[in-house]
Amino acid sequence: KRETFRYDLSTSWFSTHLQLHEIPFKWHYHQEYELTLTLHSHGKRYIGDHAAGYSSPDLVFIAPNQPHSWESPHSDIASEIFVIMIPETWFNRQLMSGVEEYRTISQLFSCASPAIHFSAECAKKSEELFRKITVCHSPLERLSYLILLFELLIKDKGLEHISEKNQLLPYKNQRVDKILYYMDTHFSTPVTLQQVADFAHCSISAVKRDLATFVGLSFSEYIVKLRINRACFLLRTTSLPLSVIASQCGFQEVSYFHRKFNGIVKCT
Repeated sequence: KRETFRYDLSTSWFSTHLQLHEIPFKWHYHQEYELTLTLHSHGKRYIGDHAAGYSSPDLVFIAPNQPHSWESPHSDIASEIFVIMIPETWFNRQLMSGVEEYRTISQLFSCASPAIHFSAECAKKSEELFRKITVCHSPLERLSYLILLFELLIKDKGLEHISEKNQLLPYKNQRVDKILYYMDTHFSTPVTLQQVADFAHCSISAVKRDLATFVGLSFSEYIVKLRINRACFLLRTTSLPLSVIASQCGFQEVSYFHRKFNGIVKCT
């Protein structure tokens, strides 16, 4: 899904702090650069065509329009997630305004595609700045902390590019938006490739190709992933029988639901 954000009139960028006992798989993209620090958590991180395990502290800088998601199992200790969203045009606007000091961070932005993973040492040092940004109410003071954060990232000698390929998801691609929207809203029904193709006004082969390119999964794999994600939510938040949960999530056979759940979640 494509995510959009509304910015406060007093700032040109966005930040948030989340505390979650479980990070659900949520395959999404947006126009902004994303800088995310994840603490007290471990699991899987998916960015573009790359999937890898992560552990705390995990600090990643993601380019605009890159499909991504984190996924972690339930834990009694809440994960802390600090997220900074920076509009795609933000950096160029700073340079065009004549602020030459921003040129020192130009390489960070130009090399962000598809994503950069920073060292654990850098991630630990960044925590204090993320926390200051979270609690600060002064726009100028928040900006100063952001610049200090950029300086810390630039100096990291242990950073690495976590994906070799560069498969951007164009946010203006109406067909991809329609394909993902239809699947996200109809996965609980016996949805078919032909139905998705008809909704997106394209061929079945185009649906398969777009899913392989932008999601990295086949049609059946993506549908199952959506269904299992919904099943996890219902198991956590309701007391419904397994047979009812399986049916509401689009599984016609309970045995098939058990098998797929065990294969993806790695537990019964």
